[in-house]
Amino acid sequence: MAGWGDDPELERLRGLLADGWEVVEVTEDRDASGGPADRVILGKGGESTSCSSDHLAFHRYVQGMGEGPDL
Repeated sequence: MAGWGDDPELERLRGLLADGWEVVEVTEDRDASGGPADRVILGKGGESTSCSSDHLAFHRYVQGMGEGPDL
């Protein structure tokens, strides 16, 4: 995992959530190139997008998302 510095993908994820996108799925890819990475799939109005990062701050932010009862 990458360090604690700025992560543009985490800022993108936060922005999408603030805009009403909902988390559909959270996964961890332990075999991603460059080390483990987390992926969050989001949905809104029939559209979907995803955010993925190997950054430690991103991992800490999303680790609880995959534990929700709907995921």
